[in-house]
Amino acid sequence: MILLFLFFVVKLIPIHSGVHDFHVSRCEINYETKTDDVQIAVHIFIDDLENALKLTGIQNLYIGTAKEHMKADDYINKYVQSKFYMTTTGKQLKLQYLGKELSEDAMAVWCYFEIPDNKNIRELRIDNKILMELFNDQKNIIDFTINNKKKYFTIVDAKKSFIEYKW
Repeated sequence: MILLFLFFVVKLIPIHSGVHDFHVSRCEINYETKTDDVQIAVHIFIDDLENALKLTGIQNLYIGTAKEHMKADDYINKYVQSKFYMTTTGKQLKLQYLGKELSEDAMAVWCYFEIPDNKNIRELRIDNKILMELFNDQKNIIDFTINNKKKYFTIVDAKKSFIEYKW
């Protein structure tokens, strides 16, 4: 009877292994016309980010833990900037890395960037290939706002990893 009870308890309690079955990142972009600044927040699952960085030879980052590698921010910045870029009227915009923070569930990391002083932007092309080298079903969500008003919501994938916005 005890064994039967234990069997049901084990089957009913979900065991969280840190693995997720969907492959998605999220990018929130806000363009402030008053300050001419573009703010970017990229949300990436830590296990996927660490696996992508392993492909470049970088191991044992332990992002978001007490053992986090002292160059983790540098590696994250370099990775994101190699996979995510923005251009306007044919000119690539330079992202400035501001830092990162863990998501509330500690399974993902928010990476923050800005592009200061961009007068009169009227169009953007956003290329987002984050994690596409890992998963053929990777989806990257892009939320784009102007002056805190949602303008566009787009999902890019391996078939089309860029989007062009005009306003």
